[in-house]
Amino acid sequence: MLTNQMQIVKATVPVLQKHGLEITRVFYEQMLTEHPELKAQFDPEAQKDGSQSRRLAGAILAYAANIDRLDQLTAGVDKIAYRHVDVNVLPEQYPIVGKHLLGAIKTVLGEAATPEILDAWAAAYGQLADILIGREKAIYAEQLEPAAV
Repeated sequence: MLTNQMQIVKATVPVLQKHGLEITRVFYEQMLTEHPELKAQFDPEAQKDGSQSRRLAGAILAYAANIDRLDQLTAGVDKIAYRHVDVNVLPEQYPIVGKHLLGAIKTVLGEAATPEILDAWAAAYGQLADILIGREKAIYAEQLEPAAV
């Protein structure tokens, strides 16, 4: 990820504070409409009451605010990665999520979502996806190891 992309993502923190919940609501609506097969990986009650959107908005905000200090996110990444492993998230699902997250940003922010902002967020999402995929791969491997006696 380029330094200027990190700066752009950090600069979007106030926008995320204001519009993050709407972005995640639109994200889930669009993604789960286009990919209904993914619904099984989400708690329907958390979708219905909005807590899933709130959690995701908070996670995205934390990532944007700390994109230059990823070590601050280790506990959050672990929590998300373990949840993903529990519901069997696969690496090939990350591009679907990325497409719909960027689409939701564009939908909610309209013309304010400039090509530079969308490019920066595409890079940021790619970085985060790589981090999560790597951590999830390690968790899957740990689960396959025989228990020590």
